[in-house]
Amino acid sequence: MEKLTPKKLLLPQVMELIRHSLHTVQYGHLILTIQDGCVIKMERTERFIFSSKNKAGYIIRDVPAGQHSLQSKIIAQLQGLMYGQLIIRIEDGKVDQIEKTEKRRINEYEGIHGDGI
Repeated sequence: MEKLTPKKLLLPQVMELIRHSLHTVQYGHLILTIQDGCVIKMERTERFIFSSKNKAGYIIRDVPAGQHSLQSKIIAQLQGLMYGQLIIRIEDGKVDQIEKTEKRRINEYEGIHGDGI
């Protein structure tokens, strides 16, 4: 199996969406779907929690220009993942959990090549 590079995994537009979401989502999930070793879809689920402790507001106008501190860890989790999902859970503006689900065909274990997922 060919080793995938970050450039092959993530188009610049995809990395920009991930970076922007990591800086702006306060509560929610980012779900990256991977097929043939490339991110083909990103879902962003955002929750807004109204309570007395959240007084700062939810509109973030200035997104830092630099990388998010976890971008390299996210790329590392995507390395070698041919089919599956990476779910990034965000709580109170911080990445709380990264869940990686890998999908493999039974044919792959038997040495028979199928048509994909």
